[in-house]
Amino acid sequence: MELKKMRLQNNKTQKEVAKDIGLTQFTYSNYEIGKTQPDYETLIKLADYFHTTVDNLLGHQVPYLLDKSALSQEQQELLNYIQNLSPQNCKRIKDFITGILIAEEEKQNILRKFNKRED
Repeated sequence: MELKKMRLQNNKTQKEVAKDIGLTQFTYSNYEIGKTQPDYETLIKLADYFHTTVDNLLGHQVPYLLDKSALSQEQQELLNYIQNLSPQNCKRIKDFITGILIAEEEKQNILRKFNKRED
């Protein structure tokens, strides 16, 4: 199972995760080290908690699904916002992000040209 990896990526302690999903730290610790296996209900709670799928918890990578546990908190929040937007507003956000990326690329090009002049 990928529990320890996901817990560490989310900067959580075993005690915090256990408390948040209604387990004892001892029980959760046993899941992490593979001494015992969680039941289906607990697997679902853990997947929801880590914003991932049961497949990912079990180490089965599903290539077409996004593993949200690998994202920062800010990135996860942005995804949650985007899921609730209309298609028109999604396009606006995409255009905005594209503009930011183009502006950053242009900035880097200008800096490269400036640095070449100084050499």
